Amino acid sequence: MERILSLQEKNELKSKGIVPQKQDGYFAIRVIGKSGVFTSKEFGILSKVAEQYGNKELNLTSRLTVEIPYIKYDDIEKVIEIVQENGLIVGGGGKTVRAILSCKGSVCANGLIDTQKISQEVHNEFFGRELPAKFKIAVLGCKNSYGKAQSNDLSILPLTGVRIDNRKCIECKVCLKVCPDKAFECKDSKYSIVEDKCSNCGKCISFCPAHAVESDNKKIDILVFIGGRMGRQASLGKPLRKKFKQEDTLRVIDSVVNYFKENANEGERFAQLIDRVGFDKVEDCIINSI
Repeated sequence: MERILSLQEKNELKSKGIVPQKQDGYFAIRVIGKSGVFTSKEFGILSKVAEQYGNKELNLTSRLTVEIPYIKYDDIEKVIEIVQENGLIVGGGGKTVRAILSCKGSVCANGLIDTQKISQEVHNEFFGRELPAKFKIAVLGCKNSYGKAQSNDLSILPLTGVRIDNRKCIECKVCLKVCPDKAFECKDSKYSIVEDKCSNCGKCISFCPAHAVESDNKKIDILVFIGGRMGRQASLGKPLRKKFKQEDTLRVIDSVVNYFKENANEGERFAQLIDRVGFDKVEDCIINSI
């Protein structure tokens, strides 16, 4: 006879990454990879689990985790055992820091930082930390992900200084065409950047065929966004006024997470806390604590 679970039991399972389906008696097991990356071997293992215990499907989530659906209650422990034996994690639920979202900045031509390396460091430090409500963190590689940065409780996004080596320039005018800020000027066959217009997105760097437009690695700064969320009460996160160095990333995140832990009411998301207290006050408290 199939066991009927109480609402409390279902919520406890969900907090552990075991999500009850609308189909009675079935659950989706949420598996977390390394910064959204799974090896071919790991996918193979998850595929075998899906074939043996599920409906032969794997579902990708918006946070780059994998869910194995249609797992029966009696098979949950066995599935978790197989997953954990192969070095993967079941979880990402409850009032905790959720799976760290990372874009493909480590391999993307527009990526300014090694997003997977940084997000793995963030995962090791913060994943699963208990808080008053769920908390989502994203590590993003360039300004093309500005929208994603606005949709998480906390996001980091790099900006880079840009410089031109006119000795390499072939006057192809590609930079003029691709710059979203219209920040390039050409006078007397000399190209320059209008700093007041440049948003430091770095897009021009990857498009210049002569490699005349270069990233000034000494000028890479990190924007920190706070207070974004999706769902029924969506809210756009805003960047702190102060920019930070890449080596300060973990320290900045720690300050933000600690502020949320110490000041949020039970069940209150970061966006709600900011609405209650005021962005400027929250911003001042965070910056002064770093």
